Amino acid sequence: MGLRLCRWSIACCCLLLAGCAGKLPQTTPLGESEARQAMSDWSRFLHTDHPGAIDADYRLRWNVLGSKGGIDAVVQMKKPARLRFAANDPLGRSLILVVSDGSAFTYVDNRTGEVFLGTTDSKFWHSYVPDSIGSTDLFAYIGGFVEPDQVETVTPALDEQGQGYWYVWQDKRALTHYVLLANTPRRMLRHLMVDQSGDQVLDLRYSGVAASTKVGEKNLHWPAKIKVSGEAVTGEVELEVEKIYGFSVRGTSAFHLTLPPHFTVKEVE
Repeated sequence: MGLRLCRWSIACCCLLLAGCAGKLPQTTPLGESEARQAMSDWSRFLHTDHPGAIDADYRLRWNVLGSKGGIDAVVQMKKPARLRFAANDPLGRSLILVVSDGSAFTYVDNRTGEVFLGTTDSKFWHSYVPDSIGSTDLFAYIGGFVEPDQVETVTPALDEQGQGYWYVWQDKRALTHYVLLANTPRRMLRHLMVDQSGDQVLDLRYSGVAASTKVGEKNLHWPAKIKVSGEAVTGEVELEVEKIYGFSVRGTSAFHLTLPPHFTVKEVE
C-alpha cells in the first residue's frame, strides 16, 4: 500500500492530492462599506486576465505517510483540462509520463515498461483522485484563480489575522469553498474546500509570483509555490516553479503519446 501511494505521489503531485485536515478560517464580520469594498476587490480578482496554458519546470517535494522526497518534473497544461506531466531522473530522463485530455488518461511507467489507459471517471482514476475534484478544476487550482462561471453568490469576511478578505461559497457538488485574497495586490493566498461532513478535501496555500519573459505575457502571473494538504493522503506536497517557458502550449500534440511497441498496455476501469 505504501509503495502504491508513493508511486502515485511521484506521478501525480501536479494533481494536487496530499493532505491532512486543519482548522477552518477564523473571521470577523464586515461593516456595510467594507463589505462593498470586499466585493469590489472580488470582482476585480475574478475578471483579471489569467493564463490559458502553462509550460513550466517544477520541483516537487512530498512528505506523505512518512515518505519524504523530491523530484523534477515538466508540466504542461491547457484549459480546460489538458495535462502533460513528466517526472524526470537527475539526468533528465523521463521516469513517468501522464497525459490527459480531461476525459481519458494515459499513464506510462518507463521503469517497468507498463502503460495504463482509462477515463477520468473510472474507478482506477478515482482511487487516486477524489471524485469531488473535477478534471476541469486542476488548472485553476494550480494557477491560483477562480473561474467566474464556477461561483454564484459569495459571502465576504475579514481574516482575524489581518491577511485580507475571505470569500465563502458552495458549489454544485456541495463543497464549501473558502478563498483568501491578499490585501495588496489582489492575489489568492489560500483556497480551502470542505465537504458536507466537514472534511477538508483540499487546502492550497500560495506564495510568491512567477512570470513569463515572453513578449505579450509579462502582465500574466502564476503562483511561484503551492503547499497542498487535504483529505486524500496524510502529509503535504509542495510544488515550486523552477522556470516558466511560457503561458502557451501550441496545438494538442503534447497531450498525445505514441506508445512504445514493447510496452505492456493495460486498460483499467
